[in-house]
Amino acid sequence: MKSNFYKAVLLAGIFAGSAHAFSLYDTAPSVGLPQSHAIKYNTYVRLGYDSNMDSSYSDETASCYVNAGLGASYADFESVNKISYNFNIGATKYLKESESSGKSMYADCGLSASIAHSISARSTYMASLSLTYSPEPDYASGISASRRQGDCLYWSFNNSYNQSIDARWSWNVSAGYSGNLYSETEYQSDDRQYLNCGAGLNYRSSELLTYQVNFSYRFDMRDVGYNSDNYTVTVGFSRSLDPVSSCSGSLGLQTKQIHGDVILSPNLHLGYNRKVSEGLSMNTYLSLSNENVDTYRVNGNYLSDMTWRLGANCSYRLSPDVAFNFGLSLVQSKYSEGTRGMADETNITVNPSVGMSYNFSSDMVGSINYSYTWYNTDRAGNSDGYNRHNISTGLTYTF
Repeated sequence: MKSNFYKAVLLAGIFAGSAHAFSLYDTAPSVGLPQSHAIKYNTYVRLGYDSNMDSSYSDETASCYVNAGLGASYADFESVNKISYNFNIGATKYLKESESSGKSMYADCGLSASIAHSISARSTYMASLSLTYSPEPDYASGISASRRQGDCLYWSFNNSYNQSIDARWSWNVSAGYSGNLYSETEYQSDDRQYLNCGAGLNYRSSELLTYQVNFSYRFDMRDVGYNSDNYTVTVGFSRSLDPVSSCSGSLGLQTKQIHGDVILSPNLHLGYNRKVSEGLSMNTYLSLSNENVDTYRVNGNYLSDMTWRLGANCSYRLSPDVAFNFGLSLVQSKYSEGTRGMADETNITVNPSVGMSYNFSSDMVGSINYSYTWYNTDRAGNSDGYNRHNISTGLTYTF
């Protein structure tokens, strides 16, 4: 029984360590043991309609589109080196050209991979990699802008080492490198890279509850605008609520050094995860941090970027063949400490979505999805923004 528990803790740590670098949805510990499987291939095609393909404030361009691609996935959690990967390569073709860039073809490519090596019974090394090239913003990555900005290359590479001191105490160190590069010239003022490292101490008070103290450092490197040094100290917890759900949270203080100024800000992360084979599954997060995203303006630079991020993904499996999904993303960025007398600015993005999937067979799945995006920017009482409707239906075949 005890060996199974330690295996569950180890594998949960592998998933949390690798996925946390990819998405805020993995703030809470994973539920259940990950499943190994041989390599699987899939091909997909979607037909859709986009009411505002440029996320434009005015002169919206509406167009139908076709999205298609190929993918593969693999997972082995039984060997000494626990390896998993998932990748896809595809593209989206609009029937009309973009008013801003003149393009009608966009990328739809991604890769995620992780490896965990048990050096000994007490120590583990983990590495994770994520690459995406797509025009769609990833609200849950924690560093992406809240609107569509053409094809964007996002990468994240993270490493961590975990060492147990005894049955209750353990420590860890980590280091990573990530960034965003935009293909469209008009958005390249937001190109940026991040270097980060950290250390933490964990105390397992019971088989269900663990407390953590963490220190992290992040260096934000902007191609245009001011770089910043960020030092964050947090205290937190991870708890298994029952066999199908878990939660975690952390609260701390972030010190941001930028352009000769020192800005102190609260830092908050909360997550909840529930996973069942039939019924309601849910994955949520809430975060608050002082970011350094989209802070440059032609007339100056914002030094503070306090950002709330909220996300929820829910799925309800009505039967083995029918499932419904619901989602909500919210990003609110409050820009202040502007140079050259710049007025404060607030940007808000709300993105609800709903969909349904149907298993025609064990290999063929059909789906229909709808998402709505509302974006508003307010500066000195002057507001602007956009609305976007996106509906699509498609098929995925796995072999």
